[in-house]
Amino acid sequence: MKNIVVSLLLGFSLGFTIHENAQAQKKPLDIQACLSWKNVEMPEISPAGRWVTYRIAPMEYDPNSEERKFIHLFDTQTKKEFQLKDIEGLEFYNEDKSAMYLQTDSAGNTQTILMNLITGKKTVWEYKESFHPLKGTSYSASTIRVPENKENKVPAFQRLVVRDVKKGTAFHIDSIGYYKFYNKNRSILFICKKANGNALCYGPLAGPYRTLYQSEVKEQPVSFNLKEATAEGSFVLNDSLWYDFSLKNNRCELVFRKDEIVLPKGMMETGLSLSSKRSFATMKLMSYAKSSHVTAEKEEKKDDSFELELWTWNEAKVPLQQRSSRREEPEYPYYIYDRINKKLVEVAPAGAKLYAPDGAEELHYVLYTDESPYLLQKDWIRDEQLDLYATNIKTGERILLGKKFLSYPKWSKNGKWAVIYDPVDQVWKKFDGQTGELTDISSAIGYPVYDEWYDKPNAAPVYDMVGWTSDGNHVIVCDLYDWWKLDLTGKNKPECITKGYGREHKQMIRKVVSNFEKDVFAPNDKVMVTLYDTEKMEESIYSLDMKGRLKKLADGPYIHNVLSFSDNEKYCIWTRQNINEFRDLWWSSSDFSKPIRVTFANPQQKDYNWGQVRLVEWTNYENKPNKGLLYLPENYDPKKEYPVLVQFYETHSGSMHAYSAPMLSSAMADVMYFVSNGYIVFMPDVHFTIGTPGKSSYDAVVSGTKYLIEQGIAHPGKIGLQGHSWSGFQTSYLVTKTDIFTCANIGAPITDMITGYLSLRNGSGSPRYFMYESWQSRMGKPIWEAKEQYLANSALIEADKIHTPLLIFHNDEDEAVPYEQGRALYLAMRRLQRPAWLLNYKGEGHFVSGREAQIDWTIRMKQFFDYYLMGTDQPRWMKEGIHKSERGINQKYDLIKE
Repeated sequence: MKNIVVSLLLGFSLGFTIHENAQAQKKPLDIQACLSWKNVEMPEISPAGRWVTYRIAPMEYDPNSEERKFIHLFDTQTKKEFQLKDIEGLEFYNEDKSAMYLQTDSAGNTQTILMNLITGKKTVWEYKESFHPLKGTSYSASTIRVPENKENKVPAFQRLVVRDVKKGTAFHIDSIGYYKFYNKNRSILFICKKANGNALCYGPLAGPYRTLYQSEVKEQPVSFNLKEATAEGSFVLNDSLWYDFSLKNNRCELVFRKDEIVLPKGMMETGLSLSSKRSFATMKLMSYAKSSHVTAEKEEKKDDSFELELWTWNEAKVPLQQRSSRREEPEYPYYIYDRINKKLVEVAPAGAKLYAPDGAEELHYVLYTDESPYLLQKDWIRDEQLDLYATNIKTGERILLGKKFLSYPKWSKNGKWAVIYDPVDQVWKKFDGQTGELTDISSAIGYPVYDEWYDKPNAAPVYDMVGWTSDGNHVIVCDLYDWWKLDLTGKNKPECITKGYGREHKQMIRKVVSNFEKDVFAPNDKVMVTLYDTEKMEESIYSLDMKGRLKKLADGPYIHNVLSFSDNEKYCIWTRQNINEFRDLWWSSSDFSKPIRVTFANPQQKDYNWGQVRLVEWTNYENKPNKGLLYLPENYDPKKEYPVLVQFYETHSGSMHAYSAPMLSSAMADVMYFVSNGYIVFMPDVHFTIGTPGKSSYDAVVSGTKYLIEQGIAHPGKIGLQGHSWSGFQTSYLVTKTDIFTCANIGAPITDMITGYLSLRNGSGSPRYFMYESWQSRMGKPIWEAKEQYLANSALIEADKIHTPLLIFHNDEDEAVPYEQGRALYLAMRRLQRPAWLLNYKGEGHFVSGREAQIDWTIRMKQFFDYYLMGTDQPRWMKEGIHKSERGINQKYDLIKE
């Protein structure tokens, strides 16, 4: 915390130091330290909020970890905890005073243990039925199967046993089917199975029970829907008769008969559903002939003498993506039956997706989407596109509303309006369910509602749609900073709910996602939100009401993450983190008052040299402001020369307050591991111009590196470069354009854009066109429309200009980037007789996943950079190589004098 306070006082000054004597006892991180870091897993809060449970496990996965076998129970009232080993199914009950769990002994016998959390007393559940406590009561309820009694000719049946855990008494309900508790678990609604027809019964848990409905149809009904808040529900008999009921009024009435729909001759329905307002029904229609068609494939004898793989230019999927079976599920057109007009209308073709306003009192239009025009384009268009249509229920007319949408329409709860984001016009649009018109509703906001910082060729993603007002007449959306309420009736202009606070303070306001997330807001509702400061890069927690009043709950130089709330919503668990503070588990009231730190997962951090982070800003070669993160040793002395490792991907400054745990490397260097060992790590942001990704990288990375040289932070001859995958491409490009870097590690790169474009992703089997034309590689066009640009961004063509020693890392089972790409760069360097090493961890993929391989890669990567940037002796593997006969026998980590 002292480091944070001092750094805030000094701002972005790079002269900040910590006295050497304060660090004398600290040691640099090593491999063993990386293996010692712990993670907090499976955090949960009990229903009443008193208890927090979690597990502690090695951050580097270890299947033999003993720690992972323990579950920790922390009591927030006493601030004490205890542990239980080798248990599962932990569940709290009795207002958090008790818990149950399952435990299996060495003989394989599983027992249910009940534990009094106040006294610590444990008892074994010895009854036949399982233990399932009913929250808010002293009861446990579960079913058992009573076997057939042949002597008395009683068939087998299900028995619900309700047992009072405190008193030891019990009662039961026989021949029970589907059931549900309501009225805070004090009442029950259930299906009573009878020979002549099932009955729907309800009443207090212990009885007496009333029969709400007695069926004359054998084995019907089998289930029901129940809205606990209103004690209302529905059920269906034989997919033919729909009933609504009210437990408060003891009322059950038939609301819909399927036979009121007159189907076309020779047709039958499938997938019939009734809208919640009972105003219309949706279904698909199929002919009797099709329904009786045998769909099983005819088994044919296979010729195994040879196998031909045929690639056809206009198939929807290339062979590597095709299933072994050609059989597809049949598709049928959608129909709507309008109960008001007694009319059946075909509303959407086979294969479409139908979106009907379930909450509509009266139906005029439905919407559907059609993806078929774009199926053959999925290889080069990353986003799944679709066309949007509306169908007039009265006339059956279908209207094309727009093309190339990227998301589906969402109907308001009252069924009057649907909203959808139009990526072509870059606005939110409203569909009027009565007039059938699609109109722009967000341009009047005056600010973009899409990601205005997006720099890929595909359409920029839209900011959040927060939800709806409870009257259904307003939708709430976001711009970069604020929340806006859009009036769907058209009477009022857009209203900024957050009153411009976000834009004024450069803070992005977003809804907290949790187990109590909601998307419908009443006028007096409050919602928990995060405010992310785009200048300080820190995140605070606030409460926001629908009148726009913000109340701060938690702030500071951290990134916060709310995990979950107790069932009563009075308490929550959360984490916070920054470079110095691990994301330990915290508990507090839901307003963040009285916080308690639950875990201290990594106390060993205090024993190691750590780091500090700075946000640096400079002007890049495009004459634009550029940001990046600079990680310095915590005992940084500006009078000393440090080796600098420049590593990057796209943008990093937003993660300024993210905790960087020391870990083994699976691709790029672990930042804290290198910083602790005396390196400075620089991570510049890169923003790209479509068509020239290599130059964009050069303009940002090289300008930022030279800025560090000008500031006396970096020193020529002691600057290394590193990138993996997408930044592996960038790194391979950069070393063809500059000699400013003393050495470079290039991982899993695309080094030739021509063959990269015309290759496959081995994992998915899909062609890589989309990466270049519409996504990360940011070319924006196919090769034939941008030949010179593809060549200009290919390192292999310019490999003769590389004078930087290279450590190339590419594995032969890479599922994302073809292994041949990294190997080709090595072969070019070999032919040019320039220093280069290729590391292929055979059988590994895009990242190294095996622990021993990760240890090896971590060692060799650091030895490479140490040799070139710190002037250490050369490791023998770099000098001599490792012959095939030496693999696994002599790793040659030892350093040799030159």
